Amino acid sequence: MTSVSKPSNADLYGLALTTIGSATKLPLVRVDREEFLREQFKDHPRLDEILKKGPQAVFELEDLREKAKKLVRKNTSTTAGLSFASGLPANPLVAIPAGSVDVAQYFAFALRMAQQIAYLFGEDDLFTSQSHSLSEEARIRVIGYLGVMFGAAGAAALVARTAQEISEQVGRRFAAQGLMKTTWYPLVKKVGAAIGQKITTKTVEKTVTKMVPLAGGVISGGITYVTFRPMGNRLIDVLIRNLNGEFDEVLREKEAMPILEGEVIDEL
Repeated sequence: MTSVSKPSNADLYGLALTTIGSATKLPLVRVDREEFLREQFKDHPRLDEILKKGPQAVFELEDLREKAKKLVRKNTSTTAGLSFASGLPANPLVAIPAGSVDVAQYFAFALRMAQQIAYLFGEDDLFTSQSHSLSEEARIRVIGYLGVMFGAAGAAALVARTAQEISEQVGRRFAAQGLMKTTWYPLVKKVGAAIGQKITTKTVEKTVTKMVPLAGGVISGGITYVTFRPMGNRLIDVLIRNLNGEFDEVLREKEAMPILEGEVIDEL
């Protein structure tokens, strides 16, 4: 019997980049920061300041936490409903390729939610052009966001470090270069590999649910509902912790948090 080799961290990292690339091409994924903030705070007298400096410059962080949690609940309900519909096909001949498409869609919704949460806490626009492709800096940010959402070890520090690089460097391209040329780059790859591991699990999960009529839709939607809210709440917590300076010591020492070999953990 031929054994199936375990994918390497390099393979998992490559899978993460490929899936992120596919997800960002979907029309639903992109959130324009200014449009989003205008919609969320359209009647606020300090809207101009919110747009320029971010909501965290105007509101208490705990108030933003409650607003972010409402967005997470809304995104969770929407995504679970669409996941139910996507889980319906029961033809095994189409299940495997369709499963891969569903995974890209799942990550697209996760990334859409991540942008909304990030913009509430002062993060810059993820997409900087009309193109759906991501810059190097944006890819690193996405890896950080998704890593936090899936509980990857070290992802919280990566999010904090990316935010610091952008604020210190002139231009996003140079911010990305700053991360890629330091000891933080191995952390980018480790967190990316952890995301790749999660993608592998999700692909199997989506494929199996598609092979069962109707029940597959219920299972798919249920899994999404159970997992999506904690993902959003993890990112909220990390962004608040970062604004509160909880990662400052780690960043000053230029040391990443402990990295597990491609593992996904429950707590950060």
